Amino acid sequence: MNVETDINPTSPNEGKPDNFTGDRSVVLSKKQLKNIRENPLINGLFIKAIGFYPHANHHFRKRKKGITDNILIYCTNGRGTILIDNKEYNLEPNSFFIIPSNRAHTYWASKVSPWSIYWLHFEGERSSYFEDYFEKIIKISQSNQSRIDYRINQFNECLSALELGFSRDSINYANLKLNSLLASFFYIETYRAVKGLRGTNPVDQAIIFMQQNICEIIKISDISNHVNLSESHLTKIFRNKTGTSPMDYFINLKMQEAIRLLMSQTLKIKDVAYKLGYKDPYYFTRIFTKHIGTSPGSLIKMSNR
Repeated sequence: MNVETDINPTSPNEGKPDNFTGDRSVVLSKKQLKNIRENPLINGLFIKAIGFYPHANHHFRKRKKGITDNILIYCTNGRGTILIDNKEYNLEPNSFFIIPSNRAHTYWASKVSPWSIYWLHFEGERSSYFEDYFEKIIKISQSNQSRIDYRINQFNECLSALELGFSRDSINYANLKLNSLLASFFYIETYRAVKGLRGTNPVDQAIIFMQQNICEIIKISDISNHVNLSESHLTKIFRNKTGTSPMDYFINLKMQEAIRLLMSQTLKIKDVAYKLGYKDPYYFTRIFTKHIGTSPGSLIKMSNR
């Protein structure tokens, strides 16, 4: 494959500066990065460089040995290509890709429709926990539930904080904000759900059904019938997504509601049990203790103290 057929053959890494109308970028110096690495508040996950390139015509990068940063490229418009190990990844609007650290790579904007991208170089020991999201194209579906504008606002906040100057407060703010920004990429469905925007997949629908019936005693068959799946198939996909079975998830929802009710200090233990559908308060106490690690009575005593 001849990469130069669709790119500007002159690499910015070899002397051509990135310069696009309306672009924004901040690169932290070695001294600033040294201070960050010595700051336990933010040194687990931090920004090394961040920016926005609109309509980045002729944008091109080639790094034969890679760099120590992880590079997130978020395409909001247009198209571009990333090349790693002779494999091409084509980014389209509302998709992102993370190039892992120390991997040789090349990327470039399409000649026909140059991409507009938000980009981020990040590092830190906690970066490794997100490796499941590296080196793959992840699409962000666009709808009234996507919260895309809010994600872009978070990107701009990180940029703006660093553009204010490299005071300790500005650097701390931008890097603490980085956690929220990355969470919006890595946990997309939860990112939407916290604003009440539920997806239509069976697991989300099962969870909504549980929440709506939090005060009832329901069985796995009730949940599977609601989402039109067999019990075994629902259990499999539910466990894959949440790490637990539907019924354990439902019981945990009940116990969290029980904590809320007990902490209100207006209901007795037996009243909470009845409210959540348990006719036997002693059985409720056993379930609560098993899942929460302390008894309802002990929780009330701690709350009173």
